Amino acid sequence: MIRALAISTLAVVLAGCLALTVNVTFPQEKIDSAASNIEDLVRMPKDAPVPPAPTTPPRSGGAAMLIGLLGPATAEAQAVPELRTRTPEIIAVIDSRRARYPELAAAEAKGCIGENNQGLLEARPGSGCPANVAALVSDENRDRQVLYRTLVEQNNMPAADIARVQAAFAKVHREKAPAGAWIQDDAGRWVRR
Repeated sequence: MIRALAISTLAVVLAGCLALTVNVTFPQEKIDSAASNIEDLVRMPKDAPVPPAPTTPPRSGGAAMLIGLLGPATAEAQAVPELRTRTPEIIAVIDSRRARYPELAAAEAKGCIGENNQGLLEARPGSGCPANVAALVSDENRDRQVLYRTLVEQNNMPAADIARVQAAFAKVHREKAPAGAWIQDDAGRWVRR
C-alpha cells in the first residue's frame, strides 16, 4: 500500500516536471507584416535608432496576478500572440544588414544583384559592378538566413514554417525593390521591376 502510494506520488511529481513544446501557427498576414516591418528597419539610415517593438499590456486584476504567481497562465485558443521580432538576436541581424544596405542598394541600382524568390540575393551580370559584390551577397544572405531561422525558433513555429517566412520576405523584397531592379517571380523567371 505504501509502495503504491509512493509510486503514485512520484508519478504526479514527475508529470509536473515534463517539458511541453508548443508550436504556434501564425496567420500569413502576421508573417507578412513582420517581414515588411523588418525590411523597413533595414532600409532606415544606419544612425537612426531602431524603435522598440510594440508590447502587449500586462495582465491586471487580482485573479490574473494570483495565476501569474502560482502557475502558468491559461492560453486561449483564439488568441494568436504577436510575432517576436525585436529580440537581441534579430536586432543584431537588422543592424548588420542596415550597415550593408547602402552598398547593396547601389549594386542593385546597377543591376549587379537581384532578389530571388527564396528571400535571398543573387549576383547578376551588370555593368560597373563593385569588386565586392560576391562578398556583399554572401554576407547579406547569411544574415537573412539567420533572421529566418531565428524568427521560426524564437516564435516556436514548426520548422517547416521557414518556407512561409522566406516566401513572405521574398514578396516584401520584390515589392520594395526600386524600379529597374532584378527580381525573380514565383515561377523562377528573372524580370526587371
